[in-house]
Amino acid sequence: MPELHLLLQAAIGPASRCGRPNQSSAVSCLGLLRTMRKNRLLPLCTLFGVLLCGLTPELHAQPAPESADLILLIDGSENVGAANFPSIRDLALRVVEGLAVDRDTIRVALLLYGADPQIQFYLNSYDNKEAVLSAIGRLNFPGGYESNLGSALEEVSESLTGPEAGGRAEEGVPQILVIISAGQSTDDVGPGERAIKQANIYTFGVAIGETPRVQLEAIASDKSFVLSAPDATTVATMGNQLLPYILGVAQRTIVLETEFTEALAVGKRDIVFLIDSTMGATLVNAVREFIKRFIDSMPIGPDEVQVGVAMFSNTPRTEIDLNSYSSKDALSSALARIKPKPSPDVNIGAALDFVRTNMLTPDKGSRMHDGVPQLVLLIASKKSKDSVQQPAEALQRMGVLTLAAGSRAAEEAELKQIAFDESLVYMLKDFRILLRNPKLLVSPLSTLSGVVVTEGPTDPVVEIVTVPAQKIVRDIVFLVDGSDYVGSANMPAVQNFISSIVNRLDVRPERVRIGLLQFAEGQRTEFYLNSYNSKQDVLSSVASLRPMGGRALNVGAALEFALSNHFQTNAGSRKTQGVQQVLVLITGGPSQDEFKTAADNIAVAGVVTFAVGVGAVDEVDLRTIAFVPNLAYYTRSFGDLQTIAEQEEFLSLLITVVGDTENTSPPEPTTGQRDVAFLIDGSDDIRADFPYVRDFILKVITPLDIGIDKVRIAVVQHSDRPSPNFYLNTYQTKDEVMRAVSGLSPAGGRTLNTGAALTFMKNTIMTPARGSRAPENVPQFLIVLTGGRSRDSVKEPAGALKTDGVVPFGVGVKNADPKQIAAISHNPSFAFTVKEFSELGTVQEKLNSYVSLPQKDLVVFLEQAHDIAKDVVFLLDDSEGTRDGFQAVVDFVQRVVEELNVEESKDRVSVVQYSDDAKVNFYLNSHSRKDAVLNAIKGLRHKGGSASNTGAALQFLRHNVFTSSSGSRRLQGVPQILILLSSRPSSDEVKGPAMTLKDLEIVSVTVGIGNTDATELITISSNPSFTYQVAGFNDLSIIKPQLVTTLKRVSKNADEFETTEISDPIGSIKRDIVFLLDGSDDSRNGFPAIREFIRRMVEGLDVGEDKVRVAVIQYSEDTVTHFQLNTYSNKKPLIHAVRSLTSKGGKILNTGAALQYVRDSVFTSASGSRYQEGVPQLLILMTGRASDDDVAGPAEGLKTRGILSFAIGMKNAIERELNIELDATQRDIVFLLDGSDSTRDGFPAIQQFVQNVVETLNVGQSKDRVSVVQYSSQPEVSFLLSTHSTKQDVLNSVMSLQHQGGAPLNTGAALDYVKNNVFITSSGSRHNEGVPQILVVVAGGRSQDDVRGPSLALKQNNIVPFTVGTQNADIIQLQMIAHTPSDTFIIPQFDDLQSIRQRLVSYVKRVPRQPKRHQSTVTDFRALENMYDKVTSAVAVGQEISVESPSVVQRLSPKRDIVFLIDGSDDARNRFTAIRDFVASLVEALDVGQGKDQIALVQFSNSAVDDFKLNTHTSTTDVVNAIRRLRPKGGRPQYIGRALQFVKDNVLSPVGGGRQEEGANQIVVLLSSGRSRDSPRGPASLLKNMGVKIFSIGSRLTDPVEMEAISSQADYAYSLSDFMNLKNIKQSLITKIAHMKLQEETTSGGKEYQLAIFVT
Repeated sequence: MPELHLLLQAAIGPASRCGRPNQSSAVSCLGLLRTMRKNRLLPLCTLFGVLLCGLTPELHAQPAPESADLILLIDGSENVGAANFPSIRDLALRVVEGLAVDRDTIRVALLLYGADPQIQFYLNSYDNKEAVLSAIGRLNFPGGYESNLGSALEEVSESLTGPEAGGRAEEGVPQILVIISAGQSTDDVGPGERAIKQANIYTFGVAIGETPRVQLEAIASDKSFVLSAPDATTVATMGNQLLPYILGVAQRTIVLETEFTEALAVGKRDIVFLIDSTMGATLVNAVREFIKRFIDSMPIGPDEVQVGVAMFSNTPRTEIDLNSYSSKDALSSALARIKPKPSPDVNIGAALDFVRTNMLTPDKGSRMHDGVPQLVLLIASKKSKDSVQQPAEALQRMGVLTLAAGSRAAEEAELKQIAFDESLVYMLKDFRILLRNPKLLVSPLSTLSGVVVTEGPTDPVVEIVTVPAQKIVRDIVFLVDGSDYVGSANMPAVQNFISSIVNRLDVRPERVRIGLLQFAEGQRTEFYLNSYNSKQDVLSSVASLRPMGGRALNVGAALEFALSNHFQTNAGSRKTQGVQQVLVLITGGPSQDEFKTAADNIAVAGVVTFAVGVGAVDEVDLRTIAFVPNLAYYTRSFGDLQTIAEQEEFLSLLITVVGDTENTSPPEPTTGQRDVAFLIDGSDDIRADFPYVRDFILKVITPLDIGIDKVRIAVVQHSDRPSPNFYLNTYQTKDEVMRAVSGLSPAGGRTLNTGAALTFMKNTIMTPARGSRAPENVPQFLIVLTGGRSRDSVKEPAGALKTDGVVPFGVGVKNADPKQIAAISHNPSFAFTVKEFSELGTVQEKLNSYVSLPQKDLVVFLEQAHDIAKDVVFLLDDSEGTRDGFQAVVDFVQRVVEELNVEESKDRVSVVQYSDDAKVNFYLNSHSRKDAVLNAIKGLRHKGGSASNTGAALQFLRHNVFTSSSGSRRLQGVPQILILLSSRPSSDEVKGPAMTLKDLEIVSVTVGIGNTDATELITISSNPSFTYQVAGFNDLSIIKPQLVTTLKRVSKNADEFETTEISDPIGSIKRDIVFLLDGSDDSRNGFPAIREFIRRMVEGLDVGEDKVRVAVIQYSEDTVTHFQLNTYSNKKPLIHAVRSLTSKGGKILNTGAALQYVRDSVFTSASGSRYQEGVPQLLILMTGRASDDDVAGPAEGLKTRGILSFAIGMKNAIERELNIELDATQRDIVFLLDGSDSTRDGFPAIQQFVQNVVETLNVGQSKDRVSVVQYSSQPEVSFLLSTHSTKQDVLNSVMSLQHQGGAPLNTGAALDYVKNNVFITSSGSRHNEGVPQILVVVAGGRSQDDVRGPSLALKQNNIVPFTVGTQNADIIQLQMIAHTPSDTFIIPQFDDLQSIRQRLVSYVKRVPRQPKRHQSTVTDFRALENMYDKVTSAVAVGQEISVESPSVVQRLSPKRDIVFLIDGSDDARNRFTAIRDFVASLVEALDVGQGKDQIALVQFSNSAVDDFKLNTHTSTTDVVNAIRRLRPKGGRPQYIGRALQFVKDNVLSPVGGGRQEEGANQIVVLLSSGRSRDSPRGPASLLKNMGVKIFSIGSRLTDPVEMEAISSQADYAYSLSDFMNLKNIKQSLITKIAHMKLQEETTSGGKEYQLAIFVT
């Protein structure tokens, strides 16, 4: 428990304020104080005693010399009750009345809590007491039976204490939390309590009644900080008792001291505190107190932690040496003597030098030479007057870890110069923060460790160690050039290189051993592998290294010497024990002897050689010496050696490469060890097939040697979210695993979020905490099995897994997306798709063979899987401007080719130079070996030329290089890659030739050097990400790794490299699209453009048999079908077919006949149309002139069939004929802008962003319309859709917008507002005309109200929302609002809005039209049925209206059994009237009677009761009257599962009037106001299996996932913020019931649907 100090003077206050107590009271107080002193509780309880003795000050505002942040957390649940809430409100008013409230002294925030925390206002919402009092006076009682104090405490910690909410903790201002509670919390308070205490918030409690007292005492800073009121009627009087506590904190008379953990487990270290003595007594005292507490927490002693202190102003002085005191008490006493010393200037540089030369020495206690970490913490309040750079560098060269803390006028840039690393710089507003948040500095001071190198002739290296070293076992010998090529001048750089590597290894006899020898003409051993047993000894020897000298280098002889003398058992080698042997050659000159034979001998002996060369070394020689070429490293100067040592790749290879294979692989683990995780689809869609999934897992794992030390298994299911069945370390034996798998059952869920599940696998399952042995190099396998398409992206999460070394296999069944399965898989050969779950056995055998591979074979296999043959052509700009840089280009090409696997059957290479014209240096079939290619490249010569005709060169490649005769294997499916290096814009046109190459599926990569045209390069590239830009020729090496990575990504699946298009902003919805093309003579010249338009459009579609289908028809005087809707089921062959289109020709153009043809012959089931399944039917007509026949009749015929037609007119097309199109260029766009206090600074950037978007629109009354709405706590319209009819008027209004201000941010309410008040006809919306309705939300923070329900309501109204948010916004909320998660844009801050403008505009312009809406309002089901077959099936993306075939409609049953299952619990009492009226209004639209509709009504809470059965009433009037008489049954909590079971057993049965056996439709409508206390899934499934259709309607306290699980389908679940809004979903619900697809009679007896509407 923290200690609390309290000054009695402040508690009693002056006599004039408090009054004089009587004598007996004073005596009693003194007695109480003596008792407290005996128990050491005086500091804690003084105030409490004073209060009891009647010395309470009167309740008046007291002058507070300091300040505080006060947060009132008030119970708003039924524990308080509506009748008692005014008393609680009065208490808050009285407390605030007694405080000096303003921005600089005491700030106030308030939060109400019940089921959810509700922030009423923030610390920075109001600047004066009157505003705060007014806000408190307006508080309303929220109610509800849940009292979740735990989540409220977490909300306080997360949302109310930080700077963005007005919190001033960082300024040293104390923060106070007052909890007023009337009952026990209904959730876990543990996490919230810990968060509050970790933030050092002073927590007080007011307990109303005895129930909450114990819990509040545990949460409060001290038990005495909890006050009690017997009941709510007396609570308002407790302001007198509460106020002194708040004032005591504000005036710093109550001080919360943070405890340091005693005796932290800290290793040896010497720590010097270097303190600025000029910063005043207050801050020096705070720093001194911090150091004292730090000392108290450390194991102090000459063999443990030593502490020294120095102070400085313009001169430094020692206060305490490291060896001055060996005990905590003595150190603490010495600290008390530290005093401030005023001075206008400080010399930090001199102080750092002073510490280095006078304190970090052996005679002053430093243990640097014993390898003990040396730490110096600088604490400064000013910028230094002298230079700090050289003194700081001198400390770092000694291996000292310097940290820097600054405040006030200290300069951060200067502190970064001083600190060992920028992460060790701490900028504080006030050093007193260290007393509240000591971990900030205690953590690095107690955990950082440095491996210190003894000073010598070389600059030593220090490595910060923050994680334990990997368990590596290696023998490493350094072979160092000691010749004059290196010399004394460069030897320190070599020593630094070696030391930095050694520092990062775990050097000791049983782990890593180090040996070293020099060579020149001869050799000299410095030390063997067994010479030293510690890292320090090795580093000391390296530091004393002196070059042996010599003018010649004999590398071959040195290699043989190392093999014969160092890699031997008597020299410490452990090769006979299987320990990998490694040689690191460091050389600065060419060898005079032959070395290839020696290098081969070393490789044959299993020694892995790394070759590091500098300066005059031949790089080809380095590659020859190295074990494999990619273990050769070259740099031009010795000063750059360190960059090699610091490469993570270098160290990784050094500790992982093994010498028995050509592949770089980690060391082999114990034979048979594997970690195998299964991520399986557990959604509702595969429930019937789940036994196949279970059997599949069993068959895969049965052959494996399962055990905790062998093969480990984990299984995770996923649907909406991941659900682990067991982890890698859950079970010890194979039997346990097999039993667990055999007992698997589907977790359930309606949708698949495989991307989120993959992230869960990476962050949770494949981690050491859950049993992963990845750090021990045990192979990690992930088998992903899914039966459907993921709603979120899988590419990035899968890539992250692969980066972590996990090998994923993808198995797709039924409706899985093959592209997603391929993206998940490690490589294409690891992706499997089967049509049915029963076919999984064919996959299981292949998986077994991969998972069971020995590790070395697996590594080879994985490498081979990526090693796909490629044809690579380099096209080099050879014009005059490249002459000086040509050698750099040649070097670059050589280095790229080095990374390729050049062989005749693998990678082939060609080089072409160009300027005015193009010239082949060698073809793809000229050379079949890498060395021959490299020699040919080495011989390239610059030819010059005045022009740079890139377009002609691309055309040249098409006809002369990418051909079979020149060695191209394009026709065999081998990827074709072009790498263009260009230094200036092309002199000719490049677009056409570039497009020709893309048509041939040639992957083009462009590299621009200097002043190139970026747009031109992007045009040539196959993908914008394949464009690289460097400033100059010498910078080419920078992009080599990225370019090589791109080349290695190339696979035989060319789809990966097709031009990236903007994804469909609406998502992948089924559509049938027919392109009808003008093929007449008049359009012949434009036909290539038509073809390209179609190709690009198709590339942006999600083509598939169950997704988007495409047909192409061409016409002139007659009509020709190129391919039907069911011809192609995937994108690649479809695009090939489009590319092969040619104009048919013809002089006559009969558009009308063509329209009639597509209606009668293409949009038919036989041709692949799915119109009878309700799939949207779209026709895109592209025509070049007026039709020679009539188009009006056929066009009307298309509309009658519900076919949505778009017409694109070219050249001489007649506009009136094109009116068959529903004009897709019209849009109604509403900008909903965050106008809260948090966006004030960024609002100009928001205005500019909106203006820039509007600039791209075609604004007009019959074109694009724009509206702007601002919101914070309330929305406010700036202008409506109907306000402005010109773009300039809109821009002027946007420019004149004034920031609204206010808090909190209620995005949900704003969404409701725009739906009900802006997207309506009277405000200018054209939704009834099918004009796209688009909402752009720009938010800078997290919404404080519910957004799920309003978001769903928007989408149900066919409004397409896009969301833009800064990093302070809640991305989950934004994705929930957006039409799909990919329609959310996240930016760091509002100044970055322009970076996403173009992409947003493109998305907005791709939103298609909606079908025109019928103007008449239908409120009667019979009327809907009469017009049912006339409803169009043409729907835009994101909305499907089912259209039944005539045969089905004829069998429409008029009978319905509809059960309303309504929440009658206490929670719903306040909204019961709204529920009752809603149900009555629905029934009024029905035709109740015998042989027609029947209605039953059931109420539920903890039990269910029927108010009337299906056969009780026989007319609509009787049912409505019965509903009007309903009263809530009461009770709590809600048991929805029981209620559904009751409906099944008692209401839908024949006894209850159910007519299922007569073929009546069975419907249940559930309305619930809260979460179910039992599981409703089982009873809901039983009802669905009976054919009952279930609708569910929930309020803000229900679980949306639970509601979806109950409903028959996702869009049958409604979520409302309040049941008062039920009227908003009435029409939607009626429409869904009327449009519900009717089940056709079957041979088994004509079973029909039963429908249940569940409103919750």
